[in-house]
Amino acid sequence: MRSATVKAAILQAANTYTGSPNSCYWLGLELINSSTSTTVSTNYGDFYRDGTVVIPTYFSWNPTQPENNAAYTVGSYCRSTNANYNVPRTNVYSNICEYEEELKQPVTDLEQKCVNLTSSFKALFLNGVCYVLDPATKNYNDAKVSCNTLSGYNGHLAHIRSISELYVAETLRYAAGLTTLRIGIEQTNLSSTDPNNGWYLTTPTNRSLLTTYLPWATAPAASMRTIAVTTGYPKSFTAVASTTVYPFICQYDNTPAIATGRAASNFEYYRFGYFNITSYILNQSTVPLYSCINMCHTNLLCYGFSYNSGTSDCRLLAIIANRLPYSTQLIVDKQYVTLVRQLQ
Repeated sequence: MRSATVKAAILQAANTYTGSPNSCYWLGLELINSSTSTTVSTNYGDFYRDGTVVIPTYFSWNPTQPENNAAYTVGSYCRSTNANYNVPRTNVYSNICEYEEELKQPVTDLEQKCVNLTSSFKALFLNGVCYVLDPATKNYNDAKVSCNTLSGYNGHLAHIRSISELYVAETLRYAAGLTTLRIGIEQTNLSSTDPNNGWYLTTPTNRSLLTTYLPWATAPAASMRTIAVTTGYPKSFTAVASTTVYPFICQYDNTPAIATGRAASNFEYYRFGYFNITSYILNQSTVPLYSCINMCHTNLLCYGFSYNSGTSDCRLLAIIANRLPYSTQLIVDKQYVTLVRQLQ
């Protein structure tokens, strides 16, 4: 609810489609800093599904709101008073959803398969990645090779590398009503006595990558070699034994691995956008996605590509898009997806 105009539109929708419990509706309004009192009205932000937060300049709190209660961390709108309230997440309301034209994206095969999963799974498709919460309980080694729910895609346990990705994991955990979920981070050196360092993002096939994003809920013990997410967001990591069984979160990227007589190439999603600096582009052509992938795979000088599925514009990249200074020069555009080549 960013303005009085939006508020009027919400009131009109609420008057048209009635029936929500207590005539109240969920908004995308959440507490930003949990260490600050819930009574600070400006400590609430408009959250997107990927964890991006926008600080509002317009608030429509009821005069008695927001209340001082540590559990009241999310915002709602009530039709009876035409105002906002901070309430606990456990309340049951209907939703008011907003769809922005500038965030419109082409529908991919992965997205279709992601949203069509059976109700036993919790799935969320964001930024070209399908995250799937599997409620089956498994130890780490079994969970690591069990991300094969989506036909045609090689999945792996989720890699949580930022607050935005942690927000996705927390959203799935809370929606499923579960306490602890496995993700794809482990200590590969089993003789290490340092529980704070040496943690790697792992998959069943690719090389492990060192990670330093470790928002611990509690201090890790040296004998625990794998990581799970638990309650306490944004401090959600907990070290757990690899033999203990837990549900787990899988991650499926929008690019399949290709193997030929050359070294296999795996293309990892980086961001939506493209480069327009001529020296960065090896080749630009109009081809299907599979041809764009193969062209990069067979070109030893190709370090990734940007692709527009609407126009079939393929731009092979001579630079590594997620490294400085190139990462700062990406032109953000939701119609393009940029991927970085990982050689196996």
